[in-house]
Amino acid sequence: MFTRSSSVEPKTLEPRTTRTTDTQRSITAPSSGEKSVIGNDLKIIGQGLKIISRGMLQVDGEIEGDVQAAEVVVGEKGKVTGMVAGRQIVVRGTVSGVICGQTVALQASSQVDGDIHHMSFAIEQGAQFEGRSRRARTAEDLLAVVEQRATAQSTSA
Repeated sequence: MFTRSSSVEPKTLEPRTTRTTDTQRSITAPSSGEKSVIGNDLKIIGQGLKIISRGMLQVDGEIEGDVQAAEVVVGEKGKVTGMVAGRQIVVRGTVSGVICGQTVALQASSQVDGDIHHMSFAIEQGAQFEGRSRRARTAEDLLAVVEQRATAQSTSA
């Protein structure tokens, strides 16, 4: 269905030998420095859909599902209906759902309908926000919110 041509060979996954402890976990894996873009002509719909990126994810199209990346930017024409999670989240477009990030910024053109869980939160004049703002003390608290939502979705499906 989707194809991607690349001059870089895919990395071979090796079995994990160490067990991850609670202190090593975070909302996302360390950033790979890569940038992925969901273009403005693309609409992605799926029941229980979850898009995960290790780097930056720019959403200029429409997604009905959850989005998780080290850094998420919802562009002015972008729309996400579902959870948005990451270390840094910038919203310029529309989000209907929970936002969970260490740093969350709602820019003037943004429209958010849902709760925001954060450690740092900024709202520009002109941004529209309908929901609750919940400050987390630690990154582990944010991770608990993301995992709780994932568990709730898997039991209701």
